[in-house]
Amino acid sequence: MDGGGGLLAPPGVGALGAALGDAVLLELVAHGPRLRAVLVRAGRASLHDLGPLAEAVRLARLHRFGLRRLVTTGDRPDARAGVAHTAAALDRLLFDPVRPLLGDRPLVIVPIGELHAVPWSGLPTCAGRPVTVAPSATAWLRAAGRSTPAGPPVLVAGPRLPAAETEVRQLAAVLPGARALTGAAATAPATTEALNGTRLAHVAAHGRFRADNPLFSTLELADGPLTAYELERLTCPPGCVVLSACDSGLSGVRPGDEVMGFTAVLLALGTRSLVATVLPVPADLTTTLMLDLHRRMRAGAGPALALAEAQRAFDGDGGGATGGAAHATAAAFVCFGAG
Repeated sequence: MDGGGGLLAPPGVGALGAALGDAVLLELVAHGPRLRAVLVRAGRASLHDLGPLAEAVRLARLHRFGLRRLVTTGDRPDARAGVAHTAAALDRLLFDPVRPLLGDRPLVIVPIGELHAVPWSGLPTCAGRPVTVAPSATAWLRAAGRSTPAGPPVLVAGPRLPAAETEVRQLAAVLPGARALTGAAATAPATTEALNGTRLAHVAAHGRFRADNPLFSTLELADGPLTAYELERLTCPPGCVVLSACDSGLSGVRPGDEVMGFTAVLLALGTRSLVATVLPVPADLTTTLMLDLHRRMRAGAGPALALAEAQRAFDGDGGGATGGAAHATAAAFVCFGAG
């Protein structure tokens, strides 16, 4: 499977190596109770044993729990220490066996199972480094080879979220010529129509992930929910999508590691890169991060690099927030697709 539901032959190491350039691809694989990784670097592939799969899943759950607690209960020293301890333990398990091969290169990560929900930039090895996540090596290679539509940017603000309209208004100043949909104009049909053919779409709205049926995960718009399933009507999907909404990057993982949700739908349709969250985010803290992200992309940085740099800056100065909440907010955003 290609991670988007299509049956495709896996790419050869030569094709991957040529497309990766200086980047490293790390594909996680379950082998019985062990977690292994296929690493592709400089046109060569190698297999590495990382450790117990169950321990990786346990640490990933604890890390997510700790980051959620930083947002909801405040910046307590014990909470920060717990997150740092768990992040370091998960980082050692996932990256110590391959660390000599990583250097400071950009990373393409193909997760497995529950590890699709890891907030990667919250791990020391990934902090400040361009990281992109893909459903499969094939999906990444397809995304990396896509061209970007030429339409002007589209900015959408959902209802019941005052910070969303503020975010869209400020982004409009960063992105001259952008089309903004706010208030009653930000309906599901209008949004779907506007997304067709745009080079960049930014949606700030309440998000809800449906673990029981990921294709019915929603973004709340003026006339009701827009589901991931409804996006399949797009005929020319955006080149890059930024979803500034809670849990918008979470995916359901079916047997065979088939990924379902907003990220999988958009990537399968033809979106090249997507920035979305794998955790709840406080709306009043994301605007500073999002403005910096878009400024960096407009200056020429790719989405993965722009996000890494914006996260480092936001986490470093707190974005005007307490350190713990800023760290959790920054870590929540993940770049998917080509990067």
